[in-house]
Formats: sequence, C-alpha cells, structure tokens
Amino acid sequence: KILNEISFKINPSEIVALVGPVGCGKTTLARALGRMINIKEGSLFLDEYDVTNLKLKDLRSHIALVPQEGYLFTETLKENIRYGNPEASRKKVEESAYEARMSDDIKGFPDGFQTLVGERGITLSGGQRQRTALSRALLVDSKIIVLDDALASVDNKTASAILQTIKNQFNKTVLMISHQLSAAAACDRILVMNEGRIVQEGTHQNLINTDGLYKSMWEREKAKEKIQSE
Repeated sequence: KILNEISFKINPSEIVALVGPVGCGKTTLARALGRMINIKEGSLFLDEYDVTNLKLKDLRSHIALVPQEGYLFTETLKENIRYGNPEASRKKVEESAYEARMSDDIKGFPDGFQTLVGERGITLSGGQRQRTALSRALLVDSKIIVLDDALASVDNKTASAILQTIKNQFNKTVLMISHQLSAAAACDRILVMNEGRIVQEGTHQNLINTDGLYKSMWEREKAKEKIQSE
C-alpha cells in the first residue's frame, strides 16, 4: 500500500484510533511508523519529521508495536514478557503484566511466571497471547504504543481498562488500529483512512455529525448490530 503525506502528531496521554475500510492501509501505516517496511520519502511524518530521514535506532526506540498475532517464543512467560528489555527486574515484569490485565491468568497457572509457553504461544488463549505481547510492549520505554488490532481477542471492558491505564499511568500516546468502531468511539481522537490517506480526523461526536466515510461506516455497523440482535 502507498501512504500519501500522512502526518501523525504525538500528544502524550492520548488514545488515537485509526479506522477505515479493509485494505485502506492501516497495517501498512503501523509498520511504516517504525520503518519495518520501506516507504518513499515525504509519505509519512511523525511530529512533522519525515520518518525516512530519522535514524532507525532513534525512531524505533520511541515506538512499540503490538501486532494482532504477537509472536511468543518457546520460553517462560517471564522471558517472553521481558524480551524487549532483558534486564528488567522481576518486579517490573510483574507490574507490566498487571497493567495488561494478565496477572490473574498467570496466578492461575501452576508455574506462574515460570510457565513454559508453547511454540507461538499455543498453550495460551488468543486473549492471553495478546495481553502477554502487550505486557512486553509496556516494559519498553517508548513514547508510542501501536496496537494493530492487538486487543481484538480481549473483551471490551478489559480492553477499555487497559487503554485507560496506558494513557493515565504511562504517559504514552496509543495508536489503536481497530475494525470495531464502538472501540474507536471512546478514543480521544479518530483518524479515518482510505486508500492510503487520512481523509477525516476528529472526535467520534464530530465525525458522526459530519457527512463522510466515518459516518457511513458507523451507520452500517449500527445497522448490522441491530439485525444481529433481532
């Protein structure tokens, strides 16, 4: 996907939702922020800096990406969580697991943090894998956390609590890519993407009161929910 002069601003303690039709470039943007894919100069700006002109090490030190299927290793939960920060103390590992709402699950495992995770986390549920990957990201001292549909397997109440914790306690900017507009509605700011461009930006209330892509997507989602409930 080609990105077209997208500018992403960092506002500490802000949750930003990125929504749009399937194939519009949301995941491309998530990967391009940390230059995990090659993009052309002048196509993506972070706080008005062209990401292609930033030192790769400096750029990636400020961004933690949590994909929908976070890769877990055949190791203990403790080692999986501190993969991005191998020197992290046991206390820090426990704190990040707690903030990602993974503590109760870990307490339920016979070996706790020493529980051996199977290949790609096969011994864990989808929600547990996602929260373990998020715990890992919280342990990294980054200014931005990018959640690429990374809470899709977590219930709405838990997901909301996790997001508020990240916002209020970690002073981080969260870019949440989601296919669920109901989740995006609770965010501080919404970016609407289409064909590699940001075509709308604002709060949920602003956007549903403005004719455009977001309003039409919201109306379709509400109509679908109504049909399913009947």
